[in-house]
Amino acid sequence: MEIKNVRVRKRELTCRNCDTEFFGYTGIQEDADADKLYECNDCGAIFSLPLGDVPALEERIEGKCCPDCDAPLEETLEEKTQAGVCPMCEDRDYYGSGESEEVQLETFRL
Repeated sequence: MEIKNVRVRKRELTCRNCDTEFFGYTGIQEDADADKLYECNDCGAIFSLPLGDVPALEERIEGKCCPDCDAPLEETLEEKTQAGVCPMCEDRDYYGSGESEEVQLETFRL
């Protein structure tokens, strides 16, 4: 699977379960070349797909597995407005605790 750098907003987050601080990412969707973010629910790997890209997502992931954990993407891939998983307890319940900044994030291109 191809690697693609996408523009995102990076923000420090705090896990509600264990108070660990980590970074989460939000897609920037103001541009014509914006990307949607997706996340593997098994391992937290982040994927991207340009807005308005065809063919449909279902066709792109059919029969494919996550490059990080080998889970079938048809079962584990989920669109996210904010991607991030606590590295300590793997919980997805967190809150923003810092300023956001625009960065380039390496993602798997769908």
